[in-house]
Amino acid sequence: MLGAIPIIADNRIRAAMEQGEFDRLAGTGQPLHNLDSTYDPNWWLKQMLQREELTADNARSQRNS
Repeated sequence: MLGAIPIIADNRIRAAMEQGEFDRLAGTGQPLHNLDSTYDPNWWLKQMLQREELTADNARSQRNS
């Protein structure tokens, strides 16, 4: 038996789909990155370092400043 919250969420998702609110999301039609790789518990940290263009050398030099 489902509770009220999952039913409400499902109804809102269905309504949004019918209104086309999911039609133009970023990355639509593109493959998911790293789908074939194994799970890495530090995935978020590695993505942040890559996004911010940080390396271990950068971190050491900033810490020693």
